[in-house]
Amino acid sequence: MLVAGVVGLVLGYLALLLVNAGIGVIWDDIPASWESTPAWYVIGILLIAAVLVYVIRRFVGDAGHSPIGGITVSPLTPKDYVGAILAILASLWGGIVLGPEVALVATGSMVGTVTAKAMGFTDAANQKKIVGLGALGAILALLVGPILAGSVQLDSTPTAIELAQLGWAIPIAIIASVAVTLSRLVAALLARSAGSGPHLIILITAALIVAFSAILLQFWTGESVMFVLTSGEELISDLPSLTSISTVIAILLLKSIAYAVSLGAGFRGGPFFPAMFVGAASGLLVALAIPEGPSISAAIVVGVVAATIATAPLKWPVVILLGVIIGFVMGTWTLVPAAVLGAVVARLIPRWGDRVAVPAHAG
Repeated sequence: MLVAGVVGLVLGYLALLLVNAGIGVIWDDIPASWESTPAWYVIGILLIAAVLVYVIRRFVGDAGHSPIGGITVSPLTPKDYVGAILAILASLWGGIVLGPEVALVATGSMVGTVTAKAMGFTDAANQKKIVGLGALGAILALLVGPILAGSVQLDSTPTAIELAQLGWAIPIAIIASVAVTLSRLVAALLARSAGSGPHLIILITAALIVAFSAILLQFWTGESVMFVLTSGEELISDLPSLTSISTVIAILLLKSIAYAVSLGAGFRGGPFFPAMFVGAASGLLVALAIPEGPSISAAIVVGVVAATIATAPLKWPVVILLGVIIGFVMGTWTLVPAAVLGAVVARLIPRWGDRVAVPAHAG
């Protein structure tokens, strides 16, 4: 278990660097020479991603699972890993609105599977433990870079607990949770219609919806297409710089649409990071719409926590723990009470998308 955890952490971090490097080249470095990202480029890259995901899943391997199902840890052989990671990279590099967390979990699961076999563990119970620790080690890599760089830390956080912010946490958590829940409901309906195999037409249609959503945002507001494309967690700290309510509404609506079709169409990636961005935008919208209401930092933190909780069925101890961790990491100890309250409220919101039967390996 120790070997799987350590190796999983190292390889998981390398997988994260690989994902981020590809996104950086395709969506930052190449478009840097243009005043704004051309529509033909956005459409072309997303169409290539759709075709690649179809070819990989159809002809290389389809060991992955739909992101609508959250994160699943299970044994993964090196052969199966090839198809899974290629589909994930094609999706994420292509600008699809999914997160890198599944790339890390797949890497850690493969490490755990290989470790268990190499050390002669053949019983299911021990294999499950070793695979689980490999996946856990890999997922911890998500915390290494952002925490060291301070990229998730919000500016202008309060220096003391503000009791007034606790009351605002309730409506913000409800709005953020409902926004994510509606996206997941649409995604579940799409995944059910797509069935269990990859469908080229559905993948292409979803890619076009994501592309046009990003293009529309750039055309309407002048903001970067990156506020819609990819998972967007690195832009959460940039959201407070936006002061236009109409711009934030456009970002929230278009990002939610792109997130929904990315979840349900058959692409591969994680569901959590885009949900966190949707939650952050929801919190910012409330803060801007009600000047005498919540502080921007508290609103964003509560939105992120609520959206994270709305993405997966979590037990109450985990809900509280996430509230404490996200509140502290993104803000300071002063935002922890509001974050925990937001987490509790989000846990009480019904998860409508879970009521839609989705085929295994949907999409």
